[in-house]
Amino acid sequence: MKILIADAGATKTDWVKLSSGNDSSEWSEERYSGVGISPLHHDTDMIEEELRLVRAALGDSFDQIRFFGAGIGTPLIAGKMESILSEMFSCPDIKADSDMAGAASAVLGNHPGIACIMGTGSNSCHYDGASVDRKSASLGYLLDDEGGGVAYCRRLLSDIFKGIAPKDIIEKFEARYSLSVSDVVNHLYRQPAPNRWIASFMPFLVENSDHPYVKSLIESQTSRFFDREFAAYPSEQLSQEGIGFVGSVAVSLKPTIESEMNRRGWKVRAIEKQPIDSLVKQLKEQK
Repeated sequence: MKILIADAGATKTDWVKLSSGNDSSEWSEERYSGVGISPLHHDTDMIEEELRLVRAALGDSFDQIRFFGAGIGTPLIAGKMESILSEMFSCPDIKADSDMAGAASAVLGNHPGIACIMGTGSNSCHYDGASVDRKSASLGYLLDDEGGGVAYCRRLLSDIFKGIAPKDIIEKFEARYSLSVSDVVNHLYRQPAPNRWIASFMPFLVENSDHPYVKSLIESQTSRFFDREFAAYPSEQLSQEGIGFVGSVAVSLKPTIESEMNRRGWKVRAIEKQPIDSLVKQLKEQK
């Protein structure tokens, strides 16, 4: 049996091929990491080009394909992604679902709770133990994504170029990146995926997180995100069922998240960098 699993975010997609013989207790794994894929934001040609690379790395014939991706928020978009996959792979059983569904399954298992993605962007949902039964509106990086790297780094870039950040932080930033205002404007208005570019400065924030200015920026942005993202969830879900976090930003800011959760009396279920490993484990156990 051959299974292909994908976890697609805004920046990258993790692919895992599972293979087993007659004894499904023995599985072999092959992995491939590619660019982010979203049927909502990317055209079919771009997606098919990336899938050709996946075929070259992992093969083109599977018994089952499970694709969890950013931007798959409606049955129409899920159907579009399933159609593209069926054109590129030979497989009788293809299912596409949201990245939130994958994240919730990974960090909550078969128990109810709230799942939250904090990567390039951010989003959350309530999970009943089997499926997503409530999802926060995802409004994109211009209006939302307040727990994503794009929001933290948007504040950093603004403070750097307006001279609000302390002099030592500005000097460190300039020595590392050598960016002008025109460079920033070019990336924001003339280059593809400006949200990814903004979020790419997250390592600088993390590396300087002990600096009082950076510490304050991270803490205030995290608090603002919690205030807004979880405002509509009942208090008993937050305190009793708890929240599981997924994403590179969540892992990087784990101490801040845990501190803020504790301050609010909310329960932390898990904080994982990527859901793919848990999804793979669950699929193996189901066979």
